[in-house]
Amino acid sequence: MRRFFVSARGLWQQHPTALGIAVTFTLSLLLRWLYLQSSPDRTWPFSIFFYGDSRFFHTYALEHVRGTEGPAALPYHPPLFPWLLGTLYRLLGEPQGSAYPYKLCLAALSAATVALSWAWWRKLLGTAWSFVGACLFASSFGWLVLSTTYSNEVLYAFFLSATLALVLRHREGPTPVGALLLGLVMGLGSLTRAEHLYLWPFLLAWAWLHRGATPLKSLALRWGAAVLLSGLVLAPWAVRNAHVLHELNARTPGLEPLPELAPITVYGPINFAMANNARATGGFTPASVSELGQDGHLDIANPAHRHLLLHGYAVGLDWMRQHPVDAARLCVSKLERWLDGLNLGLGASNLPLGLTGSRAPVDLFVPEGTWMKWPLMLLLLAGAALSLLRPWRDFSLLTLVVLHRALITVAFFGYTRGLLTVFPALIPLLLLPAVVLTARRPTLALRVPAFAVALLLLLWVEAGALALGAPRGFMASGSTDQTHGKLIQDDWVRIWPR
Repeated sequence: MRRFFVSARGLWQQHPTALGIAVTFTLSLLLRWLYLQSSPDRTWPFSIFFYGDSRFFHTYALEHVRGTEGPAALPYHPPLFPWLLGTLYRLLGEPQGSAYPYKLCLAALSAATVALSWAWWRKLLGTAWSFVGACLFASSFGWLVLSTTYSNEVLYAFFLSATLALVLRHREGPTPVGALLLGLVMGLGSLTRAEHLYLWPFLLAWAWLHRGATPLKSLALRWGAAVLLSGLVLAPWAVRNAHVLHELNARTPGLEPLPELAPITVYGPINFAMANNARATGGFTPASVSELGQDGHLDIANPAHRHLLLHGYAVGLDWMRQHPVDAARLCVSKLERWLDGLNLGLGASNLPLGLTGSRAPVDLFVPEGTWMKWPLMLLLLAGAALSLLRPWRDFSLLTLVVLHRALITVAFFGYTRGLLTVFPALIPLLLLPAVVLTARRPTLALRVPAFAVALLLLLWVEAGALALGAPRGFMASGSTDQTHGKLIQDDWVRIWPR
């Protein structure tokens, strides 16, 4: 046994990064597999705890694989995740009554994100605390759910983590290879979630503040090259969208034409209008579109729908100007729903708050208890404040990413899953106060994170015990359709263990 530990220590000293990546990836994937084994929905393309856009992703992927795309449709969803799903369908065969193989592939992608995040967290947090962060990311109940269902958050988190790793590495201006990689990652991330494109101003502002002695001209050329390359990644999809929108305009003569320049999607204006009106709740609700006809289905030939597609920003801002108090309350409601992501606990049982709660439309399950998010929010604010101080200024990049997501939330919908997408930036900020407190005490700086990792690894034991038994059962209640009596998955659903 002693010889084993000596060999392990020697291997760690020679290849710390490679070994750390291998360990964090393996443990993350193992926990996701164990969680999947104990889930009653392991063969479904969605989860009891998250439905989201899984039906759209599955249908789009099948059409892409079979080459059976219908007539030109409004570019409403970013295309990269359904393309990835279609690639899995090509490689593994189309689904034959089970989504299990594809969910396992998505779990592997999520595990890779944990490992990638650990690799660059190590330089910020140190080895010991970075392992705590990796265990928190790997065992997050919200991420156990998202990584084992059809959700584009799985792919997006990987690109966000890669973006942050590249920016931190090339803070004084990317090399030619760095610019190529950053442009590629920013472009692909934007094709997964459109708001990723609007990270550029935040990244460039951080780069300007951390430019060091790099001449301004050199800095502008290097970062400009990365921005240009991200635009080139988007160009083929933008050209395709221009053709589609031109065709849609030709089909609807007499109506105000849709703009044919849409690098990713056209949903910005109409989503803003749906998110900011008298019937808005803070989360996703199509009420303002449903009342305009077509049973809530978007129809570009409907003049009222067309108006929102074109002028949704003006409509939403006009309502906010006329109802400033209601608009302020709505913003608070959006942020509260977003911060509900901090109520999602750890492990397959969502400790400590459990598995009784509700799932909002197109969003993730949230447990009934709400107490956990407030101390964690204070911890996050403390981490953000510390990131402004000179010794911890590298963390300010992560603060800007969380701020970017908060602003997106305030402008559009408050999604619990929206907080989980920024976990690569969020977790180091949550751990930063502990890092600072233990930094001057070398003994604590090793013992505290070691004890935390040991406790967190018990979640793997719990998941293994659950996986050995029969799949757990859950009950659900909510609105049902009048034809078949089935739950309407895009409405509120209450969930509790059987």
